[in-house]
Amino acid sequence: MRYWKAGIFFLIAFFIQTSLLNIINIGGYTPNLLLCLVVIFSFLYEKDMYGLVMGTVFGLAYDVCYSYVIGPTPIALIIVAVLVLVLREYANIENIISMWTVSVISFFVYYFVNWGLYKIAGTTFSLGYAFSHAIWAILYSLFVITILYIFMIKKVSRHHKDRYFR
Repeated sequence: MRYWKAGIFFLIAFFIQTSLLNIINIGGYTPNLLLCLVVIFSFLYEKDMYGLVMGTVFGLAYDVCYSYVIGPTPIALIIVAVLVLVLREYANIENIISMWTVSVISFFVYYFVNWGLYKIAGTTFSLGYAFSHAIWAILYSLFVITILYIFMIKKVSRHHKDRYFR
């Protein structure tokens, strides 16, 4: 994959996240598509930094367009991309359970870091409130990431590697 193709994925997710996704919410919750793409691209592509670079660019664009504070989203996405790259070393990318585990850890880290940065910026909502509402968005995002994983793993890993393959 090339950076411009990854950029197209992120651009489409950015526009869907900020416009169409509000129409198809479940119980008032929507998945964080930018976060899903940062996690999946960082997990599947180890040599290229698609998740890190595109997450930074589109996280900054998201904050510029839709937030009253510029910076928390790209910083949280950078931290998540680095975390996924580290966790990837201990996970099997061909196993969906590994993807789910890394995703859930990443989602909790993202929401905790994002909450902390907004708290520093002066917001008044508590951590309990943030996570009580984030859990449904995390479950919805996990569903989205599963769909993305099923389609993208075919391009990344063309031949299944097992312990007998050399």
